[in-house]
Amino acid sequence: MDDLKLLLIDRLRSKGIDPSLIPAFLKALSHLISSEPGIEPAVANQKMHSLGWNEVTVDYHSMQIAIACLEAETRIKKDNSN
Repeated sequence: MDDLKLLLIDRLRSKGIDPSLIPAFLKALSHLISSEPGIEPAVANQKMHSLGWNEVTVDYHSMQIAIACLEAETRIKKDNSN
């Protein structure tokens, strides 16, 4: 998961998001993905923009990496609870 998260952070930096804002951005994006599995990147961008995240647009690949990170994190939490 760490490699995926680093890849996602690098992609967000390359898109111009301030590195200090990345953790909060990822938290908002994770909540959005969790609440609406299968959400399209265009719809996710609209919702993120409505939350005030106007400085970055999430592309398909970034969205897929974010989903993979969230799934890996969920899997780790599930394994640790057993």
